[in-house]
Amino acid sequence: MPTLARPAAAPQRPAARPGHWVIPHEPVCPDCGSFDVTTEDVDTGDGITETAWICQPCGCAWPLACVSEWEANR
Repeated sequence: MPTLARPAAAPQRPAARPGHWVIPHEPVCPDCGSFDVTTEDVDTGDGITETAWICQPCGCAWPLACVSEWEANR
């Protein structure tokens, strides 16, 4: 049975503005569970481009991280 290689370490966690924190997403496809992912700059559809994880087997894309207000999470 073939084994799936775990991806290289995730890119360094980006810094957030004071009062916010960065929540990194795992490089594991939320749709199919594959570890075969890469990163790519994608257009979000509203004129903003962000770097996203891209699943090679199924094409699912999800952000590297989300930013949240610090006070909302205490």
